[in-house]
This record gives sequence, structure tokens and C-alpha cells, in this order.
Amino acid sequence: MINKKYDILIVEDEFITAKFIKDVLLTLNHNVVDIVSYAKDAIDIVKKNNIDLIFMDININGAIDGIMCASMINQIKFIPIIYMTAYGDSATIQEARDTNLYGYLIKPFDEHDLEASLNVALTIISHTSKIVDTKRASTNISLAKDYLYSFETKTLTISGSVVEFTRKEMLLFHLLCLNINQNISYDLLLEYVWDSKEVTHSTIRDTLSRVRKKTPLLNIENIVGLGYCLKKV
Repeated sequence: MINKKYDILIVEDEFITAKFIKDVLLTLNHNVVDIVSYAKDAIDIVKKNNIDLIFMDININGAIDGIMCASMINQIKFIPIIYMTAYGDSATIQEARDTNLYGYLIKPFDEHDLEASLNVALTIISHTSKIVDTKRASTNISLAKDYLYSFETKTLTISGSVVEFTRKEMLLFHLLCLNINQNISYDLLLEYVWDSKEVTHSTIRDTLSRVRKKTPLLNIENIVGLGYCLKKV
């Protein structure tokens, strides 16, 4: 029996389906943070709110589908996903498994299907006391000799002195630290740092160059054609 009230995001472009999910979740005493139809809106919500679980339609509006949207969200914050789709083919399920798959609903589904899938997901969540971002957000991490980064305050200190970042530099550096030894794509950088605004690669390079000058002992690599990565041994 799940007694805790969870904050849930619904990413679904079918109004009737979205409303049905919302009504069931409210009946079960959970909080529906928002309903959105596009990946960009989902990512914006994740940045600004605490989300415990996402109901994600695989075939949402826009160029980015639900699985890709979940992958982009995962680079910002680990959030469990219950996928929804009209297709139950093994290839789609396998692709979804590469993300934070906590459940899978084949349309059309009813209230009992939804509640059963939700309970399984919430049971797993409740038994996982420390997920990646929760753990990181409450700790400091040593990046190099005398380099200490706080996920909670988004502050880097070198030998006890705070490094002065601009807002864009801070967002970029925070994203790199959240994904140490992992590639950060250009698309995610644009989404997270520049809110999907049109900026050139030279703007990204200039911002990164300033970060590198302020953190000379760190190894921030440019992976040609893919993005950037903060390497930590």
C-alpha cells in the first residue's frame, strides 16, 4: 500500500487520455504537477519543479519523441518513467529499457491497469532511498586537488575560494558535473543553458573556454560532433 503523496508529470498530447490519467491520479491522492504535450515543455517543468514520476507518451508532438525526451531529462535529473504507447512491439520496449523505465502501459488502458503499473513503480521508488540526483544534491564532490563542487549551492571552490561564474557558465558547469565522464550533447546544452534559444556553436565554445580558464586543472573535452564531457579519473 502506497501512502505517500507523489508529484507526477504527465507528458501526453491526447487530451482525453491526459485528463483520464490526471483524474485517476487525483483520486489516488497524488499531485499532478502539470500536463504537457511537447518535450521542451516537459524539460522546462523538470528544471523548475520536483518531479517524482513521469507518465510519458512515446509518440508525443514535436520532433523529439517520448523516449528521447526521457533520455534528455535523465541527463538533468534521474526521474522514473512510466511509458504509454499504442504499440507493444519488442523493439520499442527494448529502446525504452535504455532509459528510466519503471512501467509500460499499452493503449487503451483502464483505471486498474494504470493503478497497477503506478503501484509497481512507486513500490520500487519507495525502496530506493537514494537516487542519483538526490544523493548528489546533498553532497560535495572533489573534482581535482583543492577543487570542491557543491551540488546544493552550485558553487565551485578552489583552495577555499569561490569561483565566480556567470549564470550561463554556472549552468554549463553544473550540467557537466551532474554527468561526469558522460557526453553532454549540443542539444542538451542548448536546452538546459540557453533555453533552446538560437545560439551558434561559437557561443557555446566561448562560454566553455571561459569555464576552462577558471578551472585550469579540470579536463573538459570536446567530443567532435557530439558535445562535451568533464573527465574525472
